[in-house]
Order: sequence, then structure tokens, then C-alpha cells
Amino acid sequence: MKEEIVQEILRHLTLQPEQLAQVKDAVRMVLCHYDITAKETALQTVNNSSLRCLNLYLASCEQAGKSAGTIAQYRYHLSRLLSYLNKDIDKITDDDLYMYMYRYRHERAVSAGYLNLLRLIYNGFFKWLVKKRKILLNPVDGIDAVKSRQVIKKPIDPAEMENLRSTCKHERDLAIIECLYSSALRASELLQLNRSDISLSDNDIVVLGKGNKERVTYLNARAHVHLKKYLESRKDNDPALFVSIRAPHRRLTRSGLEEMIRNLGKNASVSNVHPHRFRRTSATDLLNVGMPIEQVQELLGHKSIETTRRYCTVTREAVKHNHQRFMSIA
Repeated sequence: MKEEIVQEILRHLTLQPEQLAQVKDAVRMVLCHYDITAKETALQTVNNSSLRCLNLYLASCEQAGKSAGTIAQYRYHLSRLLSYLNKDIDKITDDDLYMYMYRYRHERAVSAGYLNLLRLIYNGFFKWLVKKRKILLNPVDGIDAVKSRQVIKKPIDPAEMENLRSTCKHERDLAIIECLYSSALRASELLQLNRSDISLSDNDIVVLGKGNKERVTYLNARAHVHLKKYLESRKDNDPALFVSIRAPHRRLTRSGLEEMIRNLGKNASVSNVHPHRFRRTSATDLLNVGMPIEQVQELLGHKSIETTRRYCTVTREAVKHNHQRFMSIA
């Protein structure tokens, strides 16, 4: 029976094989703490009206340009919620949501930030239901935002960056970390780039970001040099900008990129190195040298400037320097 429940959950997910395997293991671990009969009933008696609303909502998210990963995350969390409540969509109250989130937090031991992410996912769904006149009120309106301590995520410092560069064994790897840092691209954006998206003469990169929004980002001198060397060394005809080191040289995958950078950090004795940290470092460094935050926002492709502010860590030295510079003319 446990295996049937696991397969029922996995059926609603659209993930890579490695991710599915991780989810499968996690679900099995969670089910070990539950009475299987009770869990089976909750999962297999999903209210049909709720399920239809969920499928319509996910289809609207796809039409709006949400990524496959985001939609899979919405499907997973909303399916769990609706399966647990098993009520008509218009009968779900803020008390139902509160009790579910309370149990979720204490049984799964998730952080306050993670719990607030769930609240935002639920809010998007029920807000859409109100807009489509399937319910009158959004039950999430009765639940306060979950406060969490804002942890400052440390960017890669210059010495660590040099250690990473010196540890690279392949020109491709150098080109990747320089592109990630210079252009502040997301990992998904970097991996979908083709050679035709790069203009080495202008140092421009045309990228299709979240929501299928096109923007232009840029290469600095280091990224230009290493990317040019890497492309000139390529013997394959694959249109992808970055491909695997080994034949048959297919487009680099997310897992391949993450493994390469993780090993790079390990060999360079730099902790917590991952693709997204280069993006955060780029934003922080640009802000610290005086680039207006509105321009940093444009470079990152953020819809909200508040998101950009959370990305950037302003150094005390930069604040002191600019204070002295501006106070001298005040």
C-alpha cells in the first residue's frame, strides 16, 4: 500500500529522474511516521471539484509563462493541501489552512521561510479562484505572513573567486564561471543559451528569462576572453553554448552544471559554491561599486526591486566611501 501512495504522488509531478528519485525517498521516509490506512484514505479521496480547479489554475500558470519547475512545485504543494482537506473548494476556510500549515510545520520541521513560501503558493491559487468567481473570499487573507529571520547570504569574495579560477581544469569551466559572474544569469538561463545568442563583437547575451521575457545582459573582458577560447576549441556542431566535456558533447544539463561547480568549490576549498551564488555575487559587486539598483534590477530580470534588494549585500566599506563622497558636497 505504501508503494501505491508513493506512485500516486509521483504521478502528479513533472521532474527530472534524479529529482523524482529524491522525492520518492523523501515521501517514503515521511510515510514511515504515519498510519498507512489513514494516509491512504486521505490521498485517494480527493475532491473532484478541487482537482478540476487545480488543473485549470496550473494551465493558466503555463499560459502565463511560468517555468515547468515552478508549475511542478505548485502542483505538488497544492495537491497535498487539497488531498488533506478533501472539501469543496468554496468550503475551505482560513482555519483549515491554518491547521494544515501548523501540522505541516511541526511534522516536517520546516523553516518559517519555507512555510511562508507555502502561504504564497496557496495565496496565488485562491486569489485566482476569486478572480475566476469560483469562490467569494480568499481564505489566505485570514492568515498573517510568517515572519522569519532574514539571513544575509554571503557572496563569493575576490580571493575565493581567484581560487575557483585557478582550480578550473578546462576552458569550458572557466568560461562558465566567468559568464555566470559577468552576466548574472540564472542557471536555467545559462543552460538554454545557444551560440547564436552571444555577440562577442558587442559582448551581448540575449536571454529568455522567467515569464518568457527577453532581456540583454553582458560579458566583461574576462568572460569574453575565456568564452572565445572555449568556442574556438569546440569541434562539435551542437548549437548549445555549453556542452559536456566528453563525447558526444550534448547540451550541458542542470545536474552536470551543479556537479561541476560543486566539485570546483571542493577542490578550491571554497564552501557552499553553487550556480546561483555567482548571480548573487555579481549583483552585490555591481551595487557596491555604484551601479544604480534600478539597473542591477534590469540586469537580473527582476520584476520587483525588493527582490533585487534581497539579493545584494552592501559592504560597510562601500557605505563609508559613499557617505564621505556625498557628505563632502552636501
